[in-house]
Amino acid sequence: MKKTVLILYNKLSKTPKDDEADVIEQVNLVTAALQNLNYEVKYLQIDLNLKAAITQIQRMKPDIIFNLAETIGNKGEFTFLANSVLNFVRIPYTGSPLIPMFQCSNKYLAKKELKAIGVNAPEGFTLNECSKLLPDKKYIIKPIWEEGSLELDEDCVFMGSDAEFIRKISHKSREHYFIEEFIEGREFNISILYSSDGPEVLPLAEMTFHDYPDNKPRMMGYKSKWDEKSFEYSHTRRTFRLKKEDGPLKSELIAICKRCWNELGLKGYVRIDFRVTKNSVPLVIDINLNPCLSESGGFMAASKKKGLAFDEVIERVLEDAIR
Repeated sequence: MKKTVLILYNKLSKTPKDDEADVIEQVNLVTAALQNLNYEVKYLQIDLNLKAAITQIQRMKPDIIFNLAETIGNKGEFTFLANSVLNFVRIPYTGSPLIPMFQCSNKYLAKKELKAIGVNAPEGFTLNECSKLLPDKKYIIKPIWEEGSLELDEDCVFMGSDAEFIRKISHKSREHYFIEEFIEGREFNISILYSSDGPEVLPLAEMTFHDYPDNKPRMMGYKSKWDEKSFEYSHTRRTFRLKKEDGPLKSELIAICKRCWNELGLKGYVRIDFRVTKNSVPLVIDINLNPCLSESGGFMAASKKKGLAFDEVIERVLEDAIR
């Protein structure tokens, strides 16, 4: 008898942007893989009516739940609520558990968790700590909860000497934004996948910025990821070709990824984003749990580079859910 996998995904808003609508492509891809793996597939959209979601899951009685819920109501603050529901119904589900999902979806809290396990990250400040900013350093204001680089582009980068910019951002919500030192240097997006031998770090992807003017911040913002008509999208490229002298850096990046996986209790599949200083010091700038599984996304690009078929990736994610 076939086992049943319930694909849980977020109900879209009436006019979803590309970063939100992307979940439908993921649902279709995961469905095809599950069918190839001989599972029966069911579906449930989740919104803020959590009681209804719990009732429907209990009625369906799936063997496993494939959690593709990225946000609820398109609000980053609700990202972990799907995990809360799944934790409550006590059915095995894919991806990372509730506690690390909460810790990592709050980007300011994630910095504290990284510090606790001895992993370096750029220095962070709350909005009432603007007096601590140094005039000769560059900073970026970031949303605490949002994912997919929402509200994150070059207009968020500023110098610590820019009193007018600092005055404007000081009026923003301290519960929704924080300030981080902007690290000039290289950027890496590194994917990790469960294996029976422990977390497997997939080929390291470096994001490169081509023909950027000297005064333009080199960063993976919303435009770089989603706006196909933008300069940022067309001039940002992914490469898996590291330099020969990058051997020590590669080893350190892999070690940090494995430490984050093991110490933070991560599962299934993860992507960790780094900035590397001019002195080759890697700093974690984001931990993406249950990253995008669409074909154009960084996780699947790294999987393909490793030679993994999509079905194999999904099978390994399921294995970590039920072990």
